[in-house]
Amino acid sequence: MEQILMENTSENVKDKGVIRASQHSFIKGKLCLTNLVAFYDRVTASVNKGRNTDITCLDFCKAFGTVPQNNIAFKF
Repeated sequence: MEQILMENTSENVKDKGVIRASQHSFIKGKLCLTNLVAFYDRVTASVNKGRNTDITCLDFCKAFGTVPQNNIAFKF
């Protein structure tokens, strides 16, 4: 059942153009590597045209693991 729902939802989202071509997450055939290559191509093209190019990289990998648990308030 889950597979049927996922396929149906994926087709619907694709047909209606909800997800842009630049989207790489959760898209079949597009991986972190393809995202990195696309990013590299855009930055390289910008630099080659002589444009000022700034890049900011943020790593949220362990962001929530560093927050003291007693500081997190849960409200239901």
